[in-house]
Amino acid sequence: MIISILGTAGRDFKTKERVSFFYDCSCLEKESGDFCNSLDMLLSHYSNEEGYFIGTQVAIDFQKQLLQFDEKRHHFIPVEDDSLDDIFEKILELLKEEQGETILDITHGFRHQPIMAIFASTLSQFLERKDLKIIYAKEKERFKSYQYIYLNEYIEITQISLLLTGFIRTLNFIPVKNMRFLNNEIFENFSKSLLSNDINGVEKNYKLLQEELTSLRTNEELKHISNLVEKVENELRPLAMFEPLSSFQKYIFLSKMMVEKNYLVVSLAYIFESLREYCSYRFEDVCVDIEFKDDYQRNDNVMKTIGNFRKENMILNRYSGLYHANKAEFKKVNKLYNKLRKRRNALAHINKNSRFEDIKKDLKEMIVKIEELYNSNSLAYIKR
Repeated sequence: MIISILGTAGRDFKTKERVSFFYDCSCLEKESGDFCNSLDMLLSHYSNEEGYFIGTQVAIDFQKQLLQFDEKRHHFIPVEDDSLDDIFEKILELLKEEQGETILDITHGFRHQPIMAIFASTLSQFLERKDLKIIYAKEKERFKSYQYIYLNEYIEITQISLLLTGFIRTLNFIPVKNMRFLNNEIFENFSKSLLSNDINGVEKNYKLLQEELTSLRTNEELKHISNLVEKVENELRPLAMFEPLSSFQKYIFLSKMMVEKNYLVVSLAYIFESLREYCSYRFEDVCVDIEFKDDYQRNDNVMKTIGNFRKENMILNRYSGLYHANKAEFKKVNKLYNKLRKRRNALAHINKNSRFEDIKKDLKEMIVKIEELYNSNSLAYIKR
């Protein structure tokens, strides 16, 4: 089956005489030659195929006067003037109804190439057909010659550009089916891990993502978007220093990354757990007598213990030296921790009072204070 969007090319605008141009058909594995327009080439080389020609009534009448058609095999589908949505709908209907290899020629369908690329890209998103070949005759020499190209590869490159641009801005990834150059799963798994606070997944998938980005950057067919690949690499480059860090350092690192991308709830979860990890790291002595089944429960119990240091029985008991050495700092830690808990609880519910800008500013200030706490190294470690 062949589908073509009709235009009014094929006659000299002044003399109204039929004109011809050279069409390079090598990519179609057809004989190149002189034709008055792209439709003329299709009728000559695909004469035995069922043909559907979509266009305005003006374009249909123009082509009927210019070329010869088979009434049984060739079908005309009229649309309103400049109705892109109508054209899209008609093509979609045809592609869903008819099976088998299909050539869709959009040479005369669009005056602007960006619209053409968006149209073709959008169309491919609605279909999972590998037997669809979208072709376009691009101008080689003005008013003299044209060369056919398959848009399928260009569409994928356009899609990759959009996906990488979105990834740079948001670190989120929406997979696209039937991608030949790009491994959707690697990008998607990294994003899922990052946005679900899966620290092990972040580390594992970052390494896989590095390999995928190297593959994309060195792919000759993708050289036109190599700058975008490099931007993704630069965006993620700080993660290269991730592995030797302690858990609390990793969490605060990711918290800062998430707040800059405006994922405030995710950022809060990372910074919340960072402070808890830090306290468990600094006060291993506190953990000795605490039973826990995992790190989360250990951190929870450590924070409860630290929060109870003011009670007299705790001071007089086995942690008195630890408490007196860090009295002011424990107060600071508890204040930050309780504030984080309140903010996290507030953001987990519908917010009707605070503005996004204020929440983000407040969160960034808390991250700075917690980072200052870490850098000061003021919490003393005193054995019992």
